[in-house]
Amino acid sequence: MTIVRRGFEALRSRLTGIGFLSLSASWNPPVAQRTVILRLFNLLENRRALYVPSNFEIPGDVDRSIIEIRHELTQVLNDLPENSRAARRVRHLRTACRRFLEDAPPDYRNIAYRLRDAFDHGSPARWHDHGERALTPGYFVALGELRATFGLQLSALAAEFEIDVEEDLASIFPVAVERNSHEP
Repeated sequence: MTIVRRGFEALRSRLTGIGFLSLSASWNPPVAQRTVILRLFNLLENRRALYVPSNFEIPGDVDRSIIEIRHELTQVLNDLPENSRAARRVRHLRTACRRFLEDAPPDYRNIAYRLRDAFDHGSPARWHDHGERALTPGYFVALGELRATFGLQLSALAAEFEIDVEEDLASIFPVAVERNSHEP
């Protein structure tokens, strides 16, 4: 017969109540931070708005996806300790979502007019589909800023919690550049 010893942490995570005679107390143990962050990565790995090439994006679909991501980030924040580094990073992600959705994108009017005239001879359908946000260079710059913020924060979370990330989502992570010590 083999005796299995469990550490106090493993036992504590399964213990949800205690009682003696007619007195008892129960609680829901907190979920480990790594588990919460792993769930976040599992969710984000399926969010195409974060990594699909921009020419395949449809603004209304992207906006809906970012709204859902923002909602999920709020749920994740509820499961993390308030002052943890992970919570600060997730808060930063949620702020980036809010800015993308609420702030006006940069105005590149001169570029937009040139592109519109060159590609579709002034047809407004390509630039403003059915009441959705305009598909302008400023929109893509704002989407790039959102992706850059997510890439930076998620790469730090992946490193901190030692999480393997799918290739598509990892494509928005910053790339480490090795410098040759012989070059100026």
